[in-house]
Amino acid sequence: MKFNSYIQPLFLGYYKHYLQPKQRLALVVGMQPWREIVGEWVFEPSHIQIQRHFSKSYFHLLLKPFIKLVNPVIYIWGYKAPDYFIDYVREQGLDIFFLEDGFIRSGPDDDSSTPPLSIVMDSQAPYFDTTRPNDLTDLITNFDFDQDGYDETLAQEMLDYYVSHRVSKYNHQPYVDVVPIYGVKNKKRMLVLGQVPHDDSLKYGGGIGITLLDVVNKAVEENPNAQIIVKPHPMTLDDPSIVSALTKLDCLMLTQSIHLVDALETIDYVYTITSLGGFEALLRGKKVTVLGKPFYVGWCSNILDLEQTNKLRALYAVSNYHNCL
Repeated sequence: MKFNSYIQPLFLGYYKHYLQPKQRLALVVGMQPWREIVGEWVFEPSHIQIQRHFSKSYFHLLLKPFIKLVNPVIYIWGYKAPDYFIDYVREQGLDIFFLEDGFIRSGPDDDSSTPPLSIVMDSQAPYFDTTRPNDLTDLITNFDFDQDGYDETLAQEMLDYYVSHRVSKYNHQPYVDVVPIYGVKNKKRMLVLGQVPHDDSLKYGGGIGITLLDVVNKAVEENPNAQIIVKPHPMTLDDPSIVSALTKLDCLMLTQSIHLVDALETIDYVYTITSLGGFEALLRGKKVTVLGKPFYVGWCSNILDLEQTNKLRALYAVSNYHNCL
């Protein structure tokens, strides 16, 4: 057990609690890469941080007594903490926030080491966990579009700005003209969006056991005369099993880094498992099929009527789901 990573922070927390017993303290778990700026993300004036990997003995002997005495507000990056710790926090009804990259993650000049431009904060579960309620699904289900203060015109203006300025989750890729890549369009085009295997959004979004090849086969089966374009996740482009399987099918695989907004050009339909790219396609008026159960599963424009779809798009634009820019 590393003293500086696990034990020293608790001593510091006890000391801060002793000095300001009525002031809430933030206990931050799993956010070491952003160690220097976490203080800007939490609501409490003071915080301590511990790493995500800790043993049950540490939890029972040191961390649990600390929580009982200090009663901190707990912040966890995604689900990057032991399951037994998250279960304990929920069972005890402790104040907690799950943090995750926001829906606008990076700017044009950013790289993977740059802190996110926005953060999603949820008091129930990360937005990708659709096995239980979370703040986002509650917002979508219960939002009153007729309430005073809701400005549908402003919401639409924000959404128009989002689309017209090519805003996506990741915005560091340069513009790519897809016309030479896709070729002349003489039939319907389907875009299949891949994901990283074993990603938490698959685990908690009904995507376990579903592969990129499954999604491609679904698109081919339902659209035998269409052009199928496959955009694997950039982290899987070097996977020989994926490349080999896809080359056997009559589809175009995008092997270069292409901005999602560019990849959606001239596309009629999108297939994916739980990818946020499916959600971004919906915001741009594309029809989407998902094989998993992401938060937008009932939002697909081929399922809901146009009025309801536009309202939900506007809800996203005006609320931006607790994104702290």
